[in-house]
Amino acid sequence: MNIYLLVASILILGFLLGRLLRRLRLTEILAYILAGVVIGQVLDFSPPAQFSVVITGMTLALIAYIVGLSFSFAFLRRMGKQMLIILVVQVAVTVAATWGFVYLLTKDLALSIVLGSLAGATDPAGTIAVLRDLRAKGTFTDLTVALVGLDDALVIVVYSVGITFAKMLLGDEGGISFAISYPLREILGGLALGGGIGAAIAYFTKRMQLSSDHIFVVSLAAAILCWGLAETIDVSAILTCMALGTAVINLNVQVGNRSNELIDNIMTPIFVLFFATIGMEMEFSLFSFIWPVVIVYCVGRSIGKITGCSLGGAVARSEPRVKKYLGFAMLPQAGVAMGLAFLAAQALSGHELGNTVVTITTATTVVIGLLSPPLVQYAARKAGEASI
Repeated sequence: MNIYLLVASILILGFLLGRLLRRLRLTEILAYILAGVVIGQVLDFSPPAQFSVVITGMTLALIAYIVGLSFSFAFLRRMGKQMLIILVVQVAVTVAATWGFVYLLTKDLALSIVLGSLAGATDPAGTIAVLRDLRAKGTFTDLTVALVGLDDALVIVVYSVGITFAKMLLGDEGGISFAISYPLREILGGLALGGGIGAAIAYFTKRMQLSSDHIFVVSLAAAILCWGLAETIDVSAILTCMALGTAVINLNVQVGNRSNELIDNIMTPIFVLFFATIGMEMEFSLFSFIWPVVIVYCVGRSIGKITGCSLGGAVARSEPRVKKYLGFAMLPQAGVAMGLAFLAAQALSGHELGNTVVTITTATTVVIGLLSPPLVQYAARKAGEASI
């Protein structure tokens, strides 16, 4: 299909299905995924090779930038200790629960370690899109947005340790140095790159008279530039864009706040294209031979996220709605988990386990992608912060 017709079809079908699901009090994000399923799976139209790459990169770059803009010093002072405790506890419990469930089924220690190390990752786009769709505002929403961004940094470290142990179990050598160097490069490199570009933007924009249009152009360019540079030098692109937003909001709060407002105005069509792309690329045939592991992984990860957030909230003495509902808002899984799965396949290229991990992660992302939007919506409504 012509790419222009494809984009128009996605937007129109996403809009129509969104209106229908809104009448059923369901989030429109699920409608966007279903639009992609209809176009890609039912009508059998595949997007051009670079279409999904560009849409995914732009969406995640802007989402990570928006998440970074929420990390003002005032917010970090208010949420810091609580946020850190919940972050560490929920990732640890999720990793342990997923590892345990998968191992009990498969008795494959290497597979369960790798899948467990990937399970902690949360998709910021999925969670933030639903919260935005509901116009959710408040402490619960702010904490959720911060955590879905921060836990990817911690998961990179967990993954590095997990893949090292898996390689050792499979007889590969040289794993310890990788476990140390990989997360340091990914995290510190991304923070330095994004922070440096953000500091430069904050400095120069303070000395220039900028209209809203100018701020909009600079913000878009900076987020996409950070994503592209991060991929070029092989550091975490998500952390780079988060560091960009954090530097801007703390060094030039006026430009940071205006940037957030302007980018938010264009996110609806971008979300339609992003989630429809996920729907178009879903391979439901994968379930025919790995469905037991997929189900066990999804159950273990869900129990881990919900229990981990509840336990972390109890330790941090969070308010009751955080302990009860935060875990449901942390369920989406997509970009980071898939990216790490592909890295695992490369690291385990001499073993069949690498391809197995990618297949299982893809299939679980399909399941979670379909089930998590209504659960995030449930969390926001129960927390009393959904406006519609």
